[in-house]
Amino acid sequence: MAEQKNSELPPLTSTPETPQQGNSQIQIPVAPDIVVGPTSKDIMIGGGALLLLTIVFFFIRMSFVNYLIGPSMKRSPNNAGMAGWGLFGGMFFGGALGCVALISKTYMTLPLIIALSALSLICFVIAFVVASKK
Repeated sequence: MAEQKNSELPPLTSTPETPQQGNSQIQIPVAPDIVVGPTSKDIMIGGGALLLLTIVFFFIRMSFVNYLIGPSMKRSPNNAGMAGWGLFGGMFFGGALGCVALISKTYMTLPLIIALSALSLICFVIAFVVASKK
């Protein structure tokens, strides 16, 4: 039998300068980027942003209800309250979608985007339909 050499694989960090004669090597690219989820710091930033947005949206809801009840619109308090909650829900689900995008791109999946967008759209439609009733 012919003399066989035991070939050893080169280390992953070094690249051969000259190709070895007689051995064909295939270079396998090493991906240094490993996709990991968000860190606890990212989650805290996203949660804090969503909490801050919720407080702001609540004040916007109260202003919208007072505007609908006021002398210019003269809507019933029940309809104005329901329209205010619809507006709050639409803004909250939109803000939640934005905070998920802020936290990590790995969690931005199509079912999540569709669900939050649909809930936001439904809430806005409820707000404007109820607000238009006298």
